[in-house]
Amino acid sequence: MNINTLNILADAISDVGSWHWWLTRGDMVQVQFCDIMLYDENTSENEPHSTDVLAVRFCGNTFAVFLDNLNEVDWYKRFFDDDSVIYPIDTYYMAFDDKKEAERLLDDYKHKTVIKDFSGSETLLTAKHLLYAGCDDVGFIVGGDKIEVLGRKGKYTEEEIETAYKKWWDYWKTYWKLRGTKDAYPKDYVCEVSIPVSAE
Repeated sequence: MNINTLNILADAISDVGSWHWWLTRGDMVQVQFCDIMLYDENTSENEPHSTDVLAVRFCGNTFAVFLDNLNEVDWYKRFFDDDSVIYPIDTYYMAFDDKKEAERLLDDYKHKTVIKDFSGSETLLTAKHLLYAGCDDVGFIVGGDKIEVLGRKGKYTEEEIETAYKKWWDYWKTYWKLRGTKDAYPKDYVCEVSIPVSAE
């Protein structure tokens, strides 16, 4: 995926979204998010159209380190097992392929738990792709050779991500234009959090 698409994806996730789950299997690392600013074509008219769940998967030479300032040693295991736990992403504190900022993130947290094949700056230097995020008292850096983005409908292409992002913002504008009228859309948490500066 090109960096423009990856930047769009990071914004779509990190504006309102939360870290929702994680998975490692073989040479694959996946982080999953909820409340995404991508338009979901597959929901009915009576449902919100923001994407509820989205996963970013890395394959090939993968690595993962989880970061925290918590007193709970095994928080990430509980997080894996309990789907009611989410960690809201600090607004826009997420990016793909920014190695310098990823290294700075490492210094922001007291504890570093290597989940898969991570050896600090050396790993970041040689990584083909990476994704980092800060979520208040926790964070992560994951990466690998190849990036895949998956939703309930399957894999997203670059074009689908960019189109869904643009369409979400059109949807958001109409959502607020019609809000409080008889034609109002079903309540959508992601739209509600993203409040317009003015009613115009």
